[in-house]
Amino acid sequence: MLGMSGGKVDSAAMRIFALTGGIATGKSTAGEMMRRLLPSLAFFDCDLVVGRLLARPEVIDELAREFGWSIRAGDGSLNRLRLRSLVFEDPAKRKNLEAILHPKVRKECLEKCRESTNNPLTTLFVADVPLLFESGFDFGQELNLVVATSEATQRKRLKARSHFDDRMISSILAAQLPIMEKVARGDVVFWNEGRLSILEQQLARFLESLSFS
Repeated sequence: MLGMSGGKVDSAAMRIFALTGGIATGKSTAGEMMRRLLPSLAFFDCDLVVGRLLARPEVIDELAREFGWSIRAGDGSLNRLRLRSLVFEDPAKRKNLEAILHPKVRKECLEKCRESTNNPLTTLFVADVPLLFESGFDFGQELNLVVATSEATQRKRLKARSHFDDRMISSILAAQLPIMEKVARGDVVFWNEGRLSILEQQLARFLESLSFS
């Protein structure tokens, strides 16, 4: 059973895992597959929460006070491209951004986990945390799951899907631990260099191996 010390969530029946990986390794795809394969799974997506936070006026104001009012668009919304260019080119600013957003995300994660614990139909809670190891994001998880590819594949996918140039890709990758270090820290690793059907087979075997008794 997981204790409640340090904000962790008590759970006797429901298991609690973290899902992570590098950018463009297929982590979000793996999360979608897990939800399809295991209907009793409750899923928390940190990226979605960050997206909602960045649309809140009070959060935009907090960010503007930290990074300057130039990050606000004419209509008062957040100029995300401007913010991205600021934080990825300056590690100190990136840390300041994380210091603002990460506590808010972790709070919502803990709340979602507690809600899931109270649902008798939920057997597994998984939180998709991109910077799990980098930020020390602890919510009482039992296992850390890692979706991995080579760095070369990460770069290729980022160019194809986001049209980032090499400088931006290098800045993004520099903000994360090297993917092989994440592999070394993970409890379970899913390799995603091949067809998506192969990734799904790996996930299906893993979920079938779990005991929820």
